[in-house]
Amino acid sequence: MKKILCLFTLLITCLPLSGCLPALFTAAASTTVASAKDRTFGDTVDDIAISAKIKKEFIAKGFRKLYNKIVVEVVQGRVLLTGEVETDDDIVSAVDIAWSVNGVREVNNELKVSEDSNYFDAAQFAKDSWITSRIKASIFFKRHIKWINYTVITQKNVVYIFGIARTEEELDEVSRIASEVMGVEKVVSHVHMRDQAAPKILDPSESSASEIKTNKLDDDL
Repeated sequence: MKKILCLFTLLITCLPLSGCLPALFTAAASTTVASAKDRTFGDTVDDIAISAKIKKEFIAKGFRKLYNKIVVEVVQGRVLLTGEVETDDDIVSAVDIAWSVNGVREVNNELKVSEDSNYFDAAQFAKDSWITSRIKASIFFKRHIKWINYTVITQKNVVYIFGIARTEEELDEVSRIASEVMGVEKVVSHVHMRDQAAPKILDPSESSASEIKTNKLDDDL
């Protein structure tokens, strides 16, 4: 079992870094994966379109640097922004751009201000990639966990879990698995329950300011 886990972990790590198994990235494969998730096919298509529009707006409004620094994930119109930028103004711009896209119901801002945002730390990237692949591999082999519903992002040893959980128990186990991986310092969940109603469209003027303030307070602590 350990050998299989190690091989699966290696496969997950290799895919984004090389040309391995290019067929996995065809439209047919994307359709198959989308249909396996606890989202309708229409919701999945909408989420992909929202993510693409946000990234396009980053470039269109002159924030090309944000495009390269920010990870954008979308589930049921809920947007998760992670990454590091240079200033608070960059965070405000990114959040405002996300809110400007039609279909966005919620923006979860996990952006951080860092003086080293322009520096690429290869060692840290490798460590974060290993943590992410290890978590994905672990939940993949849990038959009672629908692993495809979860997106896992690791940045500087902090794990962000995003997606849809079928039960509280399932989410608790995914969070526990993530927290027990060597090197993980913190696990942040932005997961909704499958039966939870889709979030109402919030007022962006109220959201962005409060979220940015929270991130600054967290950094100070």
